[in-house]
Amino acid sequence: MGGGFWPTLPLKMPYSEGVPHWWDPAWWIFQIIVMSILLLTLRRVAMSIDRDEKPSQSASRRPGTSTNTQKPPSIPG
Repeated sequence: MGGGFWPTLPLKMPYSEGVPHWWDPAWWIFQIIVMSILLLTLRRVAMSIDRDEKPSQSASRRPGTSTNTQKPPSIPG
């Protein structure tokens, strides 16, 4: 175990005097692009799930209302 502060992947990024100066900015740009694609994909999936659930709900039903006329169970205590 490395013991460093930041978590790392099993893939070690080379760091030496011979690494070109463009490598670090290119790596960060790559990370930003990958994370943006991941976030946009997850947002699209969540929006499609929400869109699919809307027609199944009744249009007249408001949150907190119940079509059931029974009283809620009482909790002894």
